[in-house]
Amino acid sequence: MFYRKDAVSLAVLSLLASAGFAMADGTQVKTTGLSLNPAAITADEAPAPRAPLMWGLDKVGAAKPLDDIGLNIYGWLETGYTYNHRDNGTPIAGGTFTQEVGNHYAVNQLVVRFERQVDSKKWDVGGMVELMYGTDANFTRSNGLLYENNNSASYGDANGAGGSDNRGEVPVFDITQAYVDVNVPVGNGLKFRAGKFVTFLSYETIDPRNNPFYSRSLLFSQVPATQTGLLAFYTINDQWQVAGGITRGWDQATEDNNGSVDTLGQVIWTPNKQWTAILNGTVGPEDSHDSSHYRVAIDPVVTWQATDKLKLGGEALYIYDGGAQGNVLSNGTGFSHAYGDVWGAALYASYNINEYFTANVRAEKLHQYLNDSLTGLGNQNFYEITLGVTIVPLPKDPLGQNIIIRPEVRYDFSEDKAFSAGNNSYKDQLTFAADIILKF
Repeated sequence: MFYRKDAVSLAVLSLLASAGFAMADGTQVKTTGLSLNPAAITADEAPAPRAPLMWGLDKVGAAKPLDDIGLNIYGWLETGYTYNHRDNGTPIAGGTFTQEVGNHYAVNQLVVRFERQVDSKKWDVGGMVELMYGTDANFTRSNGLLYENNNSASYGDANGAGGSDNRGEVPVFDITQAYVDVNVPVGNGLKFRAGKFVTFLSYETIDPRNNPFYSRSLLFSQVPATQTGLLAFYTINDQWQVAGGITRGWDQATEDNNGSVDTLGQVIWTPNKQWTAILNGTVGPEDSHDSSHYRVAIDPVVTWQATDKLKLGGEALYIYDGGAQGNVLSNGTGFSHAYGDVWGAALYASYNINEYFTANVRAEKLHQYLNDSLTGLGNQNFYEITLGVTIVPLPKDPLGQNIIIRPEVRYDFSEDKAFSAGNNSYKDQLTFAADIILKF
């Protein structure tokens, strides 16, 4: 049941998103350390800062040829450990990106990017190739590109975006992004993008450098990791930017699970340096071998730089699918037909203590409804709260400032016994985790 207090919470977030994100030149308001800035793609993106890898190439004289053509090479390594107070506990249905399973160490991401930013003032061609190795790549893989997955990805898919059955415990390889950008010097900036790219949807991102926590939100697990298609970005003025296009679908790449395209769009409003609002949306068939039932996702995001040290953020998510598939039929011939929806909200707060420490908190609710005649599943409500600190131990050192440490404590609970450990089921789960990000 959709309770009144939940409706009020979502309405408040939606109102904020429509009333109050990146500046026209691609810059963002930031505090020291990791801030609560959702990653938005704009027609005139700010180039990535020069990283240690390029510094090293400078020392041997190999960077100049790359600079001459505008090519930047950089990356990061993320590794961490998660302790679950219910030993060998499993994540909720749909999972979280870092998969809170048992007590385990993980090499989450080793990423290398080859990127050329386009010049928004002239005709120009650029793009990006992003290569990832690690446990997270199990959940970024898309259909047809290093992996075959004909099922409906994300949206409660217990195997995650990549359809992996090992729940992210074994590192694999993925081409996370591969696209070409073409800039057309029209108005304030018009850019076209073709290829595989990260989705607009969600406050949090695949890139751990843009997130306040090691673990991802419940909402993040409900949307695609990547999409493949054609997009256009246009800067209207210094307050408004728009983007949109068509894709092959949620986590579909060189293969398509239903042969139909969907639409993807984004509107960014930046009324001033304190407020940012983003409205993301997508419509189209997403279910396997089903082009007649449409999935609709609406995802408003808002951030507010309340003071120099305090930043607040929020996300609301609503997904409806008229053809969401249930469990595999007992004879193995297909899926039971079902319909369902997902909605939820997440609130964030970040306080910059000093140049070494930033305190973060996240609280959220996720509601899932799956009317499945085979399993009889119905309403399920999940909640979580996460407390963490982002630590930059050497903020003044040119190399040391590329080290980030993020310890966190997370508590998940449900109205049903959704968490299993061994032969038992529980209504809650407590995890302690920390990761280290080395940017290079």
